[in-house]
Amino acid sequence: MKYLIPLMLFSHTALAAFSKPELLARLSDVQAWNAPDNTWCFTSEPAILKDQVYLSCFDIDGYFMAQIGNGFKMITRAESGHMLSLPQASFGKVSFYEYNEMDIIRSYELTGALRKIELNTLGPRSESKDSFYPISSDSWFFRVKGDAPEMMIWRNGEVTPFFNPGAAYIYTPQVGPRGEIAFKTRDINYNENSPDRLWQFNGSWKVVLEDKEANANSPWKTIRHQLAIDGNKVVALADDGNGEALLLIENGRVNVLARAGRELSRFDYFTPKMRGGTIAVRGEDFQKRKVLYVYDQQGFRPLLTQGDIVHTDKGPARVHYKDQNALFYGSPGIDEQGSVVQQATLTDPDFPSTLIGVGIIKFRKE
Repeated sequence: MKYLIPLMLFSHTALAAFSKPELLARLSDVQAWNAPDNTWCFTSEPAILKDQVYLSCFDIDGYFMAQIGNGFKMITRAESGHMLSLPQASFGKVSFYEYNEMDIIRSYELTGALRKIELNTLGPRSESKDSFYPISSDSWFFRVKGDAPEMMIWRNGEVTPFFNPGAAYIYTPQVGPRGEIAFKTRDINYNENSPDRLWQFNGSWKVVLEDKEANANSPWKTIRHQLAIDGNKVVALADDGNGEALLLIENGRVNVLARAGRELSRFDYFTPKMRGGTIAVRGEDFQKRKVLYVYDQQGFRPLLTQGDIVHTDKGPARVHYKDQNALFYGSPGIDEQGSVVQQATLTDPDFPSTLIGVGIIKFRKE
């Protein structure tokens, strides 16, 4: 496996190739815009399909799936005590599932109408399951997190084994727009010194990255479990002792796109995203500001930075909050054109303690 550093100059022009920030909705306890009052989507990540944004949200009555674009629409609400997964845009539809602490209860897919699939045949209730997402137009995969973790396939009410890497733990799988899958495994036990591997499925399973514990010839000391996949490309974060690096892995080649201490101070502990030729990742710059960075044909650069101004229904607002950990919410979403959506806290530009709300902000790829 080859490890390469691209020879390019990284542009730091804030919005080159992207539109100015566009406010899709402003969440607030009162006087929200393009959303009901007291609706929040903190724990969700956007899925984008046909210029509509989907988020798993909650209010005083529980969790529901929201569609934001031409207004605000509640798609469906989970039963009391249940939660909804992150939405996923793939195969021309939006998919998500309803679950409780131990099991997946039902799956949903939205094309024009909403289709609901009751799931009563996923296996013993004593085995925790999650990550129920499409792998083809009529089949879904899911993760079983028991003593022998493995991946399973559900199709037409039947469950069959899909893949067992023989690992002690399978981290949360990530899925691409055409059913591609990537995840990290840890062998032997859950100890930090145990071997780590990144697996990719795009028609067949293969290992695309290993740490030194798994392969003595690997330069990577640690590999995060947060990653993204699109086709035959995987984006991951790993550290070789020279600073954590954002990696693009494709066809056995590993390219370093950006490195902590070089293009930015550090990467935040959130999942990078990739779609439509755009990669997005959260981090912190050398001025200790929270930043949403993008990488595309123009290089690695900031897209949205703490302190930026966003125009809202209430006039200009600043991306700011007294607690930096509550400045951005979740990972961004990216659509097939490479446009990016991110949730960010907004305050009055002249009075930082005055909270305007949480903005759902879109940058259109131009």
